Amino acid sequence: MNITTVTSRKILPTTLAAALAGILMVSGCSKQSDEKATADTPVETAEKTGSKTSSAAGQAHMDRLLISYADMAHAAYKDALETAKILQTAVNTYVETPTQANLDAAKAAYKAARQPYSQTEVFRFDEGFVTANEQRKIASTDSWEGQVNAWPLDEALIDYVSTNYEGKYNSQDNIINSDSITVGSIKQDTSTITPELLAEMTEIGGSEANVTTGYHAIEFMLWGQDTNGVAEGAGNRPFSDYLTTDGQCTSGESKNPEASVCERRGQYLKAATQLLVDDLTAMEAEWQPDSENTLRSDIMARKDKNSLHQIMYQMGSLALGELASDRIQVAFVTGSTEDEHECFSDLTHLSYANNARGIQNVFNGDYKTVAGKTIGGYGLKNYLVDTGNTEAADKLAADFAKVEAAFNVIVEKGEKENIKIDQMIATVGQGIKQGVTAEEQNKRRGWIETSITSLQELTAGIENAAKAVGIDNLDAGSQF
Repeated sequence: MNITTVTSRKILPTTLAAALAGILMVSGCSKQSDEKATADTPVETAEKTGSKTSSAAGQAHMDRLLISYADMAHAAYKDALETAKILQTAVNTYVETPTQANLDAAKAAYKAARQPYSQTEVFRFDEGFVTANEQRKIASTDSWEGQVNAWPLDEALIDYVSTNYEGKYNSQDNIINSDSITVGSIKQDTSTITPELLAEMTEIGGSEANVTTGYHAIEFMLWGQDTNGVAEGAGNRPFSDYLTTDGQCTSGESKNPEASVCERRGQYLKAATQLLVDDLTAMEAEWQPDSENTLRSDIMARKDKNSLHQIMYQMGSLALGELASDRIQVAFVTGSTEDEHECFSDLTHLSYANNARGIQNVFNGDYKTVAGKTIGGYGLKNYLVDTGNTEAADKLAADFAKVEAAFNVIVEKGEKENIKIDQMIATVGQGIKQGVTAEEQNKRRGWIETSITSLQELTAGIENAAKAVGIDNLDAGSQF
């Protein structure tokens, strides 16, 4: 199977890995135990015939895996919600009192909020697995995710950009500076900026680049456009863009005679942050223990059907189709900073590493909360060992060690040496123009290439493990 990106974002044809694929065949008891009772019940050593685990023992292992998975999802989304609330407080303070110190505090809160959220993305790829349920508030994580994390965005739709900006939206009118804008054949009233308006406008005119909501809209409103290309430096929006005194309000280097534009920026930033908090509140509720008509209750109800299939598909989809290909390889091959995941703030190195960590959390069965508590206790690694597939577990463990090492290098270079993804993805020619030798630029590109290769090998390990447990086709929907 080809695990390809399901973001509908632009994607470079790739031969990153051979197909992952399969029909899930898991035997188990038909009776569903209470979550807490199952989690607290000691699991006896499985009786095996060859590599096959007895039905009762196998179901007990599956129960532990799913409860651990759901607990980790709940903890990660709860952390994402709580850090988003801290971000909201910082944003409100900044909009009320625009100073450099308050802008820096809001940026720091954004950086902190991205850490747990980026680890939740492994739970995203559930389309084709979840059961339709009109009583459930969120149909699937994948359908929900776009409003929270869509990228890349056409920033010209939102606010001012540089004169040499190239995007699909090229009107001088934008949400910040106009009471109405026209996108294609659609005329949109933008006089009052609210969370509801931003949600309504995202992907307006049918363009996926018309992103008006989520983390990256907030990121743009805090940092502004990054005009440095592959050179050092992130966006540098001045705090005066939010000053609400006539004559002091700016749009970058330009001063505005009236402060209404700055007032509207504050309204936009607050509205986008409120919508993010609302969305994360809804998702955190979907994973609360003992809940009904939720994503958690749905995957628990499917433990005899496709739940294991879903988990392994999600791991492979994030590793290969999304992270290795859409998020890393596209930018790496083209040297395009516009395709960098967090191109305004230059925090992409952390997003990459936390995406990879999220996959590893599911494998190891532990998620470390912001407060330092470990949640989970039973991962895919444990399940493979307990079902007689130690060799597959060991291969995956070795693969994850390579992934972790690769991304540790990227994070260390970004955090300690200030060499960001912008500088790592630059072509040799681009690097030379910035005063970087060909040898040094090839070394930097090598860090990125190693991360892609490690994810390729990890995906092969997931494929191997899937076959070991009887899943020959990991494609979403192939389990039925």
